[in-house]
Amino acid sequence: MKTMTDFSNIKAIIFDFDDTLGNREIYAYETYYRLLKETIDISDAIELEAIMQDLMIWDEQGNIVKSHITDMLKNKYDFSLPMHNFSSWWNDEQWKASVPFSDTKQTLAELKKKYILGIITNGDSVAQRNKIQQAGLSSFFSADHIIVSGDYGYAKPDIRIFKQAAKALCLETSACCYVGDIFSNDVLGAYRSGMVPIWIWTHGARMCKADITKIEKISDLLKIL
Repeated sequence: MKTMTDFSNIKAIIFDFDDTLGNREIYAYETYYRLLKETIDISDAIELEAIMQDLMIWDEQGNIVKSHITDMLKNKYDFSLPMHNFSSWWNDEQWKASVPFSDTKQTLAELKKKYILGIITNGDSVAQRNKIQQAGLSSFFSADHIIVSGDYGYAKPDIRIFKQAAKALCLETSACCYVGDIFSNDVLGAYRSGMVPIWIWTHGARMCKADITKIEKISDLLKIL
């Protein structure tokens, strides 16, 4: 954990969802695994897992268009998925496996005693809201404090979506702290909008030379806020 930031003027904590509050490693893996079991006739567990591990690499924590997945499956394994629109299938199915990190609920409960809480998440509106509900996190947020890019014509890192969230919370962006995992979407977007960014990275060591507050798990917030 790295921090040199003054959070004394912060009135709201706004979060990304996937890989910040929700354990996307789990629900992405489970969704890809079910996809393969339903579409590929492979009985050997090691052969199947080889494709799974490639899928998780190609997935890039969700920061990629889904056509990349279908293209890579075709290029490496000469396999085409049976559904016409894989992105639509993913939106309809992935939320069903959504789970929070083990420390998410306790952390939100503690932060809610002191701060207004919100979410800014990129993606399909119905799918993202379903994920939040399925993970059992809806009660921590007012409905109008959950901002999903699918409801707008822009997405992170566009500063308009950060300003939209601050407006919904009736605050200036400078009074908001934003926590997210994808540096180019979450940290950069929050920084440009005037919010105070915190970078969460739960996947082990990652080099970073920028002077930015960094945490490794969501409960680290309780040590600095």
